Order: sequence, then structure tokens, then C-alpha cells
Amino acid sequence: MIAYLKQNSNKTIILLFLLFCSFAVQGQRDMYAKLQALSTKVGIPGMQVTFVDKGITTHYALGVKRMGAHETISRQTAFQAASLTKVVTAYVFLRLLDQGLISLDKPLWDYYPYDRLSQTPGKERITARMVLTHRSGLHNWEGDVPSPAWRATPLTLLFTPGTQYAYSGEGFYFLQETMEHITKKSFQQLVEEEVLTPLAMTHSEIIWKDRLLQDAAFGHLTGQKPRSLGQYRKANAAYTLYTTSEDYTKFVQRALLGGEGLKKETHQLLLTKQGEAQVGNTQTTRDTYVPCALGLRLQLNEVGTALWHTGSNPGFRCFFIAYPERKQSLAVFMNTEDGFQAMGDLLALFLNDEQTFWAYEWRQGELD
Repeated sequence: MIAYLKQNSNKTIILLFLLFCSFAVQGQRDMYAKLQALSTKVGIPGMQVTFVDKGITTHYALGVKRMGAHETISRQTAFQAASLTKVVTAYVFLRLLDQGLISLDKPLWDYYPYDRLSQTPGKERITARMVLTHRSGLHNWEGDVPSPAWRATPLTLLFTPGTQYAYSGEGFYFLQETMEHITKKSFQQLVEEEVLTPLAMTHSEIIWKDRLLQDAAFGHLTGQKPRSLGQYRKANAAYTLYTTSEDYTKFVQRALLGGEGLKKETHQLLLTKQGEAQVGNTQTTRDTYVPCALGLRLQLNEVGTALWHTGSNPGFRCFFIAYPERKQSLAVFMNTEDGFQAMGDLLALFLNDEQTFWAYEWRQGELD
């Protein structure tokens, strides 16, 4: 009798497991259909999505690498992560902070006399904290990035460092060269040693490498017009990461949410509000829902606090959002400049839609 009951119990467990798998497969099929419909509506050539919820990770890859061609997007297809690179840069900085090599509030000029700032009044005030919260006073870009002429262009300040907000890629590049000077390592080496290798981001590179030719997405202008394949041969802390939604999710889950590789107090610092964001000359109520942390943004809404950032390179749009308390995250990469038209729908599709997605509502995904 006991053997009979045990046998039936095992059969029940197997049946329930198969039923669960069946529901999961059908759920993924339904989600693919919704993603495909949204892609068609917006005009997204290709997309990668990685979603983590309740410890379960699901991946979606759909569309093509380049309009007019037949190569499809896979989970291994590399996209330009654009300004999501800045979040990785912030993590590299915090790793060096934990090693006692650099400080948040010591002027960067004291570490490294950056030649482009040599004639700029107020340069001695700029700190890493100001750079990571976009309060350095530096423009987003001055000159034709990443040309030699750009690197030789003197920098000017929009305001006294630390007094206002203005999104700045130049600030991140200043921090990059400072970290290179301090460590005597290239930024490529720092990213590989501090991030890509320890977090097993095997389909990611901080500069273009020819191995990416095997599986790289082409960017597309508005209207699905393909661009040439962008190949950044010089690392830039603001925008040159090539990665997949799956690899970037490893970074989000392990480094940002898990604090892997950071001291406990440093990880807490990463998750803490450090400054205000602002659109226009004066701060609005809307701005208060998306304050700056170190190298990323917070979203403050009805369900709590989330981390987020977006990325906008020519031909690409991407974003991630993550909820520290429940370890939930969503990363989406799209190879079109039209991609942010889908951002609000994508957030509502995967997450609790009984909340205000300020990450999108603030500026429809655009940060700069």
C-alpha cells in the first residue's frame, strides 16, 4: 500500500512538473507574439529582452540584425549598449574606490591634470561624485566624438561645478582618463579585469573586436534605414560597450543588485540618492521622481525604488530597470532610433503596470 501511494505521488509530481513546463512554454509563446506585434507597430528591426522575476530568468530574441538581410537576432547578438556603459564605468570606479586608489570628493584635477581643462577656470572643483551625478558643469560633448580633433578640443564649463545638473559624457571621459592615469592601465583593461571577466560576460567587449563580426546588430535610423556597422576602436567610458541583454543582466543582477565585488557600505552607496536631476532651468516635481545615484538613476514611485538607465547611440536604443528589494530586472536592447516609442509598453508588459514608470514618463527614455 505504501509503495502504491509513493508511486502515485511520484506520478503526480511528474504530471505537475510537465503541466508547469507546458504553461511556461505557452507563456513564452504568448510573450513572443506580443513582442512581435509591438516591434511591427513601432518598426523595430531587432530586439533582445532579458527578464528576471522571482529567481526565474527568461530571454527573448527576435527580428533581424539588418533590414534587407535575413540574419536573425540571437541571444548572442551584440548590440551597442550606448550610455548603459556609464553604469559599468561607475562600477569600475567603485571597485577602485574600495581599493583606496581614488576618492569620491577629492578633485580629479589633483589626480590628473587633464590637458583639455588646462585653461578652464573652475576645473579644480570637479570631483568624481559630480561626474557620476552629472553635476560637473561639463557639456555632454564638445567636438566631433571620437575624432582626434575632439580629443584636442579645450573644454568649457556651463556652470560652477557642483551647483547644477547637466548630463555630461565629457565628464565620464575625464573620469576615464583619470582612472587610467592612476592605475597605469587602459580603460579597456580595467573593464575587462573588473567587470567582464569576473562576471562571465563572455559576449561583451568595451571596444570593437573583429570577433563581433560573427554576430553583431546593425543600427537603424528612423524609418528602419540601416546604418553602417559601428566599430569603436578606442574605449570611451560613456558609450562604447558592446553587449547582449543576457550579459548585461548578469551585471545588473550580480554587481548592481547583489553588490558582488564591492564592500557592503560601497554597495549601499551605489543604491543611494546622490543628487537631483533636472530638465530645463528650474527643477519640477517630475524631476524629483528620477534622482541621480552614482552613474545611474533611481525611479521613485508607488511600488518603491528602482534603478534604471537608458542608452542612445546612433541607430540604437536600450534600457534597463531593476528593483533591489525583489531582485527583479528587465533589460531591453533595440537596433533602431525609434526604440523608445516602445519603452512604455515594454515596461507595462513585463512589470506591474499599476505604477508610474517615471523612467519613461520623465523624458520618454531620453537622458540627454
